[in-house]
Formats: sequence, C-alpha cells, structure tokens
Amino acid sequence: MNDNPLVGTWELVAHEVPRADPAHRNPLGPRPLGQLIYTADGYMAVHYMAGDRPPLESENWRYATDTERLAAVRTYGGYSGRYTWLGDRVEHHVDASINPSWIGTTLTRLVDLDGADIVLHVGSGDPGEPPTPVLRWRRRG
Repeated sequence: MNDNPLVGTWELVAHEVPRADPAHRNPLGPRPLGQLIYTADGYMAVHYMAGDRPPLESENWRYATDTERLAAVRTYGGYSGRYTWLGDRVEHHVDASINPSWIGTTLTRLVDLDGADIVLHVGSGDPGEPPTPVLRWRRRG
C-alpha cells in the first residue's frame, strides 16, 4: 500500500498570490485550469493556465502570430520530472519545462493537506520575501 498522499491526479481550483497588490493577486484569473499528476514510482507533471485564454487564429501553433504565441505563453506554465515527498514539502526535480531556466533544478513546494485538497506554497510564506503563489489542487476521481 502506498502511504504517499500526493499520489494521484489533481485539478487546479485556485491560484493566488497572497500579499500581492490586487491587480496581481490572481495572475491566472478567477477560474484557472490545471492538472498535477504524482505517480507512485516518483514522477510528476504539472500544467497550469488562465481559464479564459482565447483560441489562436490558426489551429496550427506554428502559424500563430508572435503576438498570439507570446500571449499564450504568458498565461501558461508547466514542467515535469521526478519528485521527492518529504512529509511537509515536496521537491520537484525538473527535467522539462516551459521555463528553460528551471531544467535541471529542484523546485521546493511547502505542502498543506486540507481534506480532499492539497495546497502548494511556492515560497516560504516569510513576510520579508516577495509575494509568491499559493496553488490549491483537488483530487480528481
């Protein structure tokens, strides 16, 4: 039996930057979309985006204008790799990412287990640090 509470598929229900000024508190809008997957054998993948992204003019990404592509990238994030569950935090060991600077790095997320939800804190929550996102995920299925 697997006692790792992270294992499964999760749906993004909230993405907020507490302590940010109101204009930047919800950078993905009021209804963000996303999926977070943790496997029992130690792999993870995450995708998160604004829920109100307009479709591209062309169905083929390669034919989109640079302006359309930039707007799409500004409202999307994602990465994958292995992970290490440490009880109160999880380390994401990034193998692939939309942000090339994250590849080969470890991203640490503080974890709160809250009923059917997990809440991942991107930063430490220290008031002396710049505001950082908090993401609430709900187990699917």
